[in-house]
Amino acid sequence: MESLMDAAGPLGLVLLALVDSTSIGTLVIPVILLVVGRGGALRVAGRTLLYLAVIGVFYLLLGIALLAGLLPLIGSFGHLLAAPQVMLVLAVAGVLLIIWSFRLDPKSVAKRGGDPEAAARRWTSRAHRASGRPSLLIGLALTAGVIEAASMIPYLAAMGILADMEVGLASGSLLLIGYCAVMILPGALLCGVRALLGGRADALLDRVHEWAVKNAAGSLSWVVGIIGVLIALNTVGPALAWLTGGASP
Repeated sequence: MESLMDAAGPLGLVLLALVDSTSIGTLVIPVILLVVGRGGALRVAGRTLLYLAVIGVFYLLLGIALLAGLLPLIGSFGHLLAAPQVMLVLAVAGVLLIIWSFRLDPKSVAKRGGDPEAAARRWTSRAHRASGRPSLLIGLALTAGVIEAASMIPYLAAMGILADMEVGLASGSLLLIGYCAVMILPGALLCGVRALLGGRADALLDRVHEWAVKNAAGSLSWVVGIIGVLIALNTVGPALAWLTGGASP
């Protein structure tokens, strides 16, 4: 079977990391901390960098743990992915992801009476409470990492790419360091802007915050849909061939 992520590789990892860099945990909360933080610009930037460092290390350790578990499984059972029955299951999963992506769209959520930006507002309140104390910032970063980890589909997809590239745990860990660095880079750059410009950066940070909240509400829908399309395109052919008798089980 042609790999599900053959076309992705390193470029796919960079793109997924950039998507992850716009999540609530990696962009929305840091911007809030930069806006509401107490003290001088350098102190506020430093505390926000502490938050980013903690969440970056959290995802790095989580990724290494996932990769350490995936690599032996791929080595032992990777050949089973070529089975037409598995292709059928994956094709169905891809279609279901595409359908789910439409339900995750903020407009669809709003039509059903939901609030697509509710999560971002809850995190805004938590960030306000934690902004003044480093210990609370560390707790906030770990909480955001744990809660968001299950829904960070780009990150999970990146784990699949790394496992499929057969780079090994050591090389995979180095790639993960780069991935996590890209993931927190926009927030870190905004820390630099706050440190250099002080209060003059307020207008820019307010605009970034508004954009990040709206983007976080819609980016998951796009990512789920894109991954669903990739899975479906790479599996529907073999699945249909098997169903129509073109391939033996």
